[in-house]
Amino acid sequence: MVMIIDKTTMAADYLPTVPASQYYGDDGRLYGGDLRKYFVGNPFTEGGYICGIEAILNAADTYLQEIGSPMWATDKTGASPEELYELVSQDTPVVVWVTIGMTDRSTLQGWYTESGDYVDWSTSDHGAVLVGYSKDTVTIADPISGLTEYSRTQFEKVFSSRSCQCVILEA
Repeated sequence: MVMIIDKTTMAADYLPTVPASQYYGDDGRLYGGDLRKYFVGNPFTEGGYICGIEAILNAADTYLQEIGSPMWATDKTGASPEELYELVSQDTPVVVWVTIGMTDRSTLQGWYTESGDYVDWSTSDHGAVLVGYSKDTVTIADPISGLTEYSRTQFEKVFSSRSCQCVILEA
């Protein structure tokens, strides 16, 4: 069973967010919101950054529970590309952390969270859904460019550069 929800509804109503503000602590380190747990900034403006697995799991599970679905979101971070292709061959779309246009990841920037963990991001960071593949290509449902085909080799390189972060829905 594939669930489809409008990306603006998900972002507006379910995605946990925190302001895109940073500050320097007494230790001289730059501090800001936890990109893993929240979308930092406004997801509808260029001033927004990106979010990680925990934010997507929270948003998806809240939505699924609200509509009474038996499904839940599962973190599959660390999965190999072959494991992703196997999921897709079983009609399981995979949310993947990649880059805009599947370009090489831009220069990393980052800050520390209140808990002292360092989080990084790049201006090219992006999330999309892997929905198909062939010997040489992957098909991505991209919230920016729609259904798009990319080189399988480049996808695997970019996916790896984003720490093989991914999420699926399962029942």
